[in-house]
Amino acid sequence: MIRYHLQRVMKSHEMGLLGDDILKELIEKLPMIDELICEIEKTFDLNYPPIIIDPNLIIVRYPTSFATTVIYASTQIQKLNDKLTLCVEMTLPFLLFANKDLIKACLAHEFLHYIFATIIIHRREFDKLLGQKPISLEVLMGFDDTYLVKPENWMKDSEIISLIKRFFNPIIKDSDLEEKIQENWIKKSLPIKEVRPEDLQIRIPILEIDKISLDRKILEYKDKYSY
Repeated sequence: MIRYHLQRVMKSHEMGLLGDDILKELIEKLPMIDELICEIEKTFDLNYPPIIIDPNLIIVRYPTSFATTVIYASTQIQKLNDKLTLCVEMTLPFLLFANKDLIKACLAHEFLHYIFATIIIHRREFDKLLGQKPISLEVLMGFDDTYLVKPENWMKDSEIISLIKRFFNPIIKDSDLEEKIQENWIKKSLPIKEVRPEDLQIRIPILEIDKISLDRKILEYKDKYSY
């Protein structure tokens, strides 16, 4: 199974938006990320979903104020190899500048979102994914804190659960990461993409719902479904 999908990163590199040094740094970091994913797969006893790496720093701009939020990862449905697949999307600047513990916490946190989405899509309970639009930071934080399964029901490793609680409150707030991104990404005019809050919600193609590839092993764990 292909774990990482780098097409967006490679396209930005070909267009001259990312230098050779950035691409080299990412490639060198992937083995460490692989090790973290193996640890997470072990604690969940599940395979990690495909990871799409977005070459942009993603900034959410809210329509009701001048506030913005940086988003480092999300769970989305994408077409991979002609199949609709539930994936984890992670941003390149996050993977480059976050420390090891923070990357592990984020990978595990997104896995909890992925499991929640898998169950909800299987049950056709779309209102739980598409209900309230995160039109403000407060609503977004509530959205992120609600749309995931309970870590204690799915994870064997209490240390990783503690990492999630340490870094997510309920979204990532890490001053060291923010400083590195400011100095090494924003000031160097590397790719930035602004999105609307609703773009963070999973887009469910209702007419093709039966074509979405879902992890059957997750669906077998019915005793863990309480949120």
